[in-house]
Amino acid sequence: MDDAFVETFRRIYTSIQRGDPDELTRSLTHDIEWTLPESVPWGGVHHGPLGVKAMVEIYSDLVDGYWADPDEFIQDGDRVVVLGRMTGEGRSSGQRFEVPFTHVWGLIDGVPSRFRAYYDSAPITAALEGAAS
Repeated sequence: MDDAFVETFRRIYTSIQRGDPDELTRSLTHDIEWTLPESVPWGGVHHGPLGVKAMVEIYSDLVDGYWADPDEFIQDGDRVVVLGRMTGEGRSSGQRFEVPFTHVWGLIDGVPSRFRAYYDSAPITAALEGAAS
């Protein structure tokens, strides 16, 4: 990945870790399509900055801790794949979770325009419910 892509994605993941949706959406296209597993409360398809901000708000209401810790960035043309870990603690249960993720980003003119997250949601759901995973 060239330096511009690295800086863009570092800024994105730093804003995610800080829970800063305003900074996050500044790095995305105005019509971003953000897709997460349906099995989590913040899941589904979210469109545009307002959709992303609503998703971050739901996550922040339910989870204490940062959302995504990237380990590796892989670029192939207009796609970027990010491998990492998602960690947090259910606010109501106090139960922690950690799951590996794969994020696939689509780019238009070098700007992230599509996002799709893949991860095992069962440990997250268990932590939110206070159940053993």
